[in-house]
Amino acid sequence: MSPQLTIVGGASLDVLHLRDGSRHPSAGGAGLYTALAAQRAGATVTMIAPRPAPMPRELEAAAIRLDWRGPEVPPADLPGFEIEYPPAGGTRYRRALPGAEARLSPDDVAWVEEGFVYLIPMLDAGRQRELLRHFKARGCRVACGTYAGAEQRHVREVARQADAFFCNEREATALFGTLEKAETGPGRILFVTRGSRGARVVQGGHATDIAGVPVEERDPTGAGDTFCGTTLARWLAGEHPVAAAEHGVAAAAEMVTAIGPAALLAPPPLPEYPRDDRIRLDADRIRALGEILRRMPELAPWDFTGPELPAPGAAGALACLFAATLQQFGFWELDGERFGAPMVAMRSGRELKGSDYLWSAYSGWLRDDPEALRPERQAELTAEELRARFRADDGSDPLPAAGLHLAQARQYGRDMVALGWTPEAIVARANAAPHPLAALLEQLDHVGGYKEDPLRKKSALLGLILRQRPEAFLRTVPDDGAPPVVDYHVQRSCLRLGLVRVGDEELRGRLASRRRVDAATERGVRAACCAAVRELCLASGREMGAVDWFLFQNRTRCPEMSEPDCERCPADPACLHARELFQPVFRTSFY
Repeated sequence: MSPQLTIVGGASLDVLHLRDGSRHPSAGGAGLYTALAAQRAGATVTMIAPRPAPMPRELEAAAIRLDWRGPEVPPADLPGFEIEYPPAGGTRYRRALPGAEARLSPDDVAWVEEGFVYLIPMLDAGRQRELLRHFKARGCRVACGTYAGAEQRHVREVARQADAFFCNEREATALFGTLEKAETGPGRILFVTRGSRGARVVQGGHATDIAGVPVEERDPTGAGDTFCGTTLARWLAGEHPVAAAEHGVAAAAEMVTAIGPAALLAPPPLPEYPRDDRIRLDADRIRALGEILRRMPELAPWDFTGPELPAPGAAGALACLFAATLQQFGFWELDGERFGAPMVAMRSGRELKGSDYLWSAYSGWLRDDPEALRPERQAELTAEELRARFRADDGSDPLPAAGLHLAQARQYGRDMVALGWTPEAIVARANAAPHPLAALLEQLDHVGGYKEDPLRKKSALLGLILRQRPEAFLRTVPDDGAPPVVDYHVQRSCLRLGLVRVGDEELRGRLASRRRVDAATERGVRAACCAAVRELCLASGREMGAVDWFLFQNRTRCPEMSEPDCERCPADPACLHARELFQPVFRTSFY
């Protein structure tokens, strides 16, 4: 279903003086650029702004694409800007006429009662603040933009109250002192554009940088608005804010290669954010494995029960599942610059590996002190308490990244407390939504331990657990699919099976020798594996829960530290047998 977006602010009639010396009359306006970008990215857009009659030729192509509502005005009452881009760089406004748009008031938008609203940067930031209060009072979610000359006391209030706030790096510096100090309140997102260097996404105190896409710039007009509209559309469609912003960066890069809004009037698809071209999917092997999975009648999603997991129906199980799933990462040792060994330790007389050990620890915690797994207690967790809960039979703490686990537990608790949320309330809101799993993921994008990963591995895992456990905490509905749950075991399987192929010899050698890689390489491999798993679901006709269970179980047939058992593997007929390949060696809290 197409996301719905209302944009307050519209079109202008501009004159552009480009760096090559050419002059171009053009359609313009922050509202128009944002609306066209959002519409091209899949949103259904209503734009509230003065509508000229007769419609100027420059605006005709845009007008037929949008639900444009607002008071009728003569074309002369539209805003107008004459913008110069000197050859040496920068921007100079030769003329700026605010027009009738500056007179928009709550009376002009009184008919909007719900949904998501974007308020464009306004010359009068006090008017933007008034409109923000109007929409928030009606229960709308609201995003806002700003501009460098706006009155800062109003801008600060708008930035604090908006659900999402868009600005450029210079404007962020004016608001926060430095870009590094930029942060948001609980449940709010900050998007900062950085020109050719891309963008930054801030979720609370966590920031993610997105590299720019190199292009030959011709007309930079509307690049920030294009980023805004595209990002909003993809975010409202259910993507993680960072993944949505990657679409925004790619769209803005395409935008500046044309004059005016020409790129935004092109038909879909959107330009893709560049991925690592050293890595590709093998469609033939994906199809071959898909056929094997299709013919496995016994293949079914796991119910996430067993001796190490909370017993079905256990009091406090929901809080335990939330607190434990975010800790599903980092179960291996680094030996200098190479993979050392997986985490294995004795607990209660049983030798347990990584995830099983963690589940055993949290299930014991649930039995001994269930209240300690509530968010408010996790927020104040100490290193000593965590060590005690993870202590092995020999008294050691086997966690290879204990500091990361402690930080994740605390951030989870602090975000939940700041938001006033509980696991029960999150699940209740999700179950009340048309698509419960999608609603769960959207909420977890604001919660520490889950929000940081654009590929949502732990969030998706929690969704599958809540849906597949005997308690059926989360409703199952059609067309509510989970993202791939790609950890390092799944990446290893994708590489060895040949679902994902590495063409670059240097990277292939680094993976085979189990040497540490950088963050960009890790993201490239994991993103390709995520795409391969999605395609495998389509090729097999199986739901994500079943495909995930098959690939996760493959770790026992194609393990880390011993030879693969190909004879026992159902995937063997479709396998590339790239036994030497290994998952990217990179320490992260994502998986």
